[in-house]
Amino acid sequence: MEILGSLTSTVVELLIVPIRRSVSRVFNCSRNVQSLRTHLDELSGTEKRVLHSVEEARNRIEDIEDDVGKWLASVNVITDKASRVFEDEDKAKKRCFMGLFPNVTRRYKFSTKIESIAEEVVKINHRGRFDRVSYLPARRGIGDRSLKDYEAFESRRPVLDEILEALKDDDVDLVGVYGMAGVGKTTLVKKVAEQVKAGRIFDVVVQAVVSQTPNLRKIQGEIADGLGLKLDAETDSGRADFLYERLKRETKVLVILDDIWERLELDDVGIPSGSDYRGCKILMTSRDRNVLSRGMVTEKVFWLQVLPENEAWNLFKKTAGDVVKYPDLQLVAVEVAKRCAGLPILIVTVARALKDGDLSEWKDALGRLKRFDKDEMDSQVYSDLALELSYDSLKGEEIRFAIQHTCLG
Repeated sequence: MEILGSLTSTVVELLIVPIRRSVSRVFNCSRNVQSLRTHLDELSGTEKRVLHSVEEARNRIEDIEDDVGKWLASVNVITDKASRVFEDEDKAKKRCFMGLFPNVTRRYKFSTKIESIAEEVVKINHRGRFDRVSYLPARRGIGDRSLKDYEAFESRRPVLDEILEALKDDDVDLVGVYGMAGVGKTTLVKKVAEQVKAGRIFDVVVQAVVSQTPNLRKIQGEIADGLGLKLDAETDSGRADFLYERLKRETKVLVILDDIWERLELDDVGIPSGSDYRGCKILMTSRDRNVLSRGMVTEKVFWLQVLPENEAWNLFKKTAGDVVKYPDLQLVAVEVAKRCAGLPILIVTVARALKDGDLSEWKDALGRLKRFDKDEMDSQVYSDLALELSYDSLKGEEIRFAIQHTCLG
C-alpha cells in the first residue's frame, strides 16, 4: 500500500502540477503583464542610476568598465524584446466562439513569453548593482624607462641633486633650468623624471615641448598622452578644462615644459599651479634665465653650464673611439673637441660624424668650426651657429641622425 500511495503521489505531481501551471498562465495573463511592467520600471530606475554614475565618471575623465557597457547594452536588448511582446497583448485578449470564451492557446503562449522575459529582467536588474562603474585610465608619462646613454657627469651631479631637493620642497611649485642650446637641459630633466618616479616623489610625470612658436593644442595633446587622456573638446579652452580636472585628480604630478622662449599662460594650457592645486609641480627649461625668473615667476632657477674641458674631452674620446689615439690625428682631434665648446650634443654629433674620417676630413671640420670664434661672440650665438654648422656641413644625414638621437646631458 505504501508503494501504491507513493506511486500515486508521483503521478499526481507529474500530471497535476504542470496542468495547474498552464492554467495559471492562462488566467493570470493580465497579472503577469503588470508584473513585467513593474520589473521593467525597476530596471529603468537602475539604468538611470548607472547612467548618472557613468556621466559623472566621464566628467572626471575616467574610463568606463567593460561590464558596465555590456550591462547597458543588455538593458536595451531586453527592453526592446519586452516592447515587441507587448504588441501581441491585444491579440492575446481576443476571445473565440463569438466572444464567449478566451483564446486559451494565444493567452498561454503570450503569458509564457511574459513570464520568461520577466525572469530575465529581474536577473539583469540584479547585475546592475555595480560597486563602481569606472577607473582611471593608464598613465604612460615619462621616467618609466632609464636613459641608457645618459652620461653621469660629475660636474652636473650638484645641479641634479638641487633640482630634486627643490621638487621635494612643499613651498616650491615652479622650478626652472636654463643654459645654452645643446648644453643638455632636456636630457637632464628626463633624468630628473626618471629619479622622481623611481623615488616615488611623484606618481606620474608628463612632458611637453613648448618651443619658440608654441602650439597650444600640441602642448595639451602631449600632456594628455602622458596621462592616457583623450581630449575630445573642440576648443582650446574646453581642452584646457578637461586637462585641468584630470591633473587635479593626481595626488602628485610633475609637468615638464621643455624649451620655453617666452611667458606661457599655464591656465590656457590647463595646468593647475600655485594655490590652485599643490599636488602639481612644474619643471621648465629655457635658454634664457629671464624667461624663467621674470616671465614664468619661477621660484627656483638652476644654471646648467657647459662641460669642463676634461669631461668634454673624455666624452669626445669615448664617442670618436680609437681614431683619436692616432698620432697624426690627436692634435687635430683635441682642437676639434675644444671647438665644440663643452656642449654635449655638439661633442657627440661631431665625434660621431668624424669617427671613421681621415685626416683631411678632420682638418676640414676644424676649419669650419674655426669660422666662429667663441671667445669673440656671445656664447649663445656661438652655440646656435656651431650647432647649425654641425647639422648642415659635416656629414649630412649622419649629423641629422646624431642630433635626433643624442641623449647626453
